[in-house]
Amino acid sequence: MASIFNPENAFWSMISKFADILLLSALWLICSIPLVTLGAATAALYDAAVKCVRGGEQASWRRFLRTFRQELVTATIVTVIWGAALLGMVWILRVLWAGGLADIGGARMAAAAYFVLLLIPVGTFCWMFPLLSRFTFRPGGLMATGLRITMGYLPYTLVIVLIGLAAALAAWALVVLALVLPCVTALAWSLVMERVFRKYMPAEPDTPETPEDPELPEE
Repeated sequence: MASIFNPENAFWSMISKFADILLLSALWLICSIPLVTLGAATAALYDAAVKCVRGGEQASWRRFLRTFRQELVTATIVTVIWGAALLGMVWILRVLWAGGLADIGGARMAAAAYFVLLLIPVGTFCWMFPLLSRFTFRPGGLMATGLRITMGYLPYTLVIVLIGLAAALAAWALVVLALVLPCVTALAWSLVMERVFRKYMPAEPDTPETPEDPELPEE
């Protein structure tokens, strides 16, 4: 009986992690409502998911809120700039798609090619805020480094975008999944992203400061 009620056994550990997933997903949804705070919420979600759900740290909600406050200004600036750019790109895609439906010569091929090229800005958007949770950036440095990571690790970027797209489609099809999918998506991203981030993390895990705008070695 003592083992059943031991908070450190596998069953209670699984329950605790599931509770963290629910809580972090709810915090992300609430903090993303203004839209301009989407980036800060994503940085906080990724950080708490990696450190608490995967890493076993306690008080995931406290870590989420701390990271959200710390990265709010930089993340909001980047979200507004990059979000506006993505909206413009999506509008162009709609124009090309409409031309394809109207059988305008070459419009379908142009729309297909443009859709593939959207992998780069969408992938950059996916990379930037997890990057911000790991390193210190100014807005310009974050956008530049996110773009370089996207181009330098295109296969990883494709996987990340597909994971995000699958999660969005699943939540659209079954709204109740939105209660868990934000954190589950961050955890799935971390399996790919942490491989890249480890290459640029400080050698000493207890180093108090993280590098600013880290230089990427040539691949």
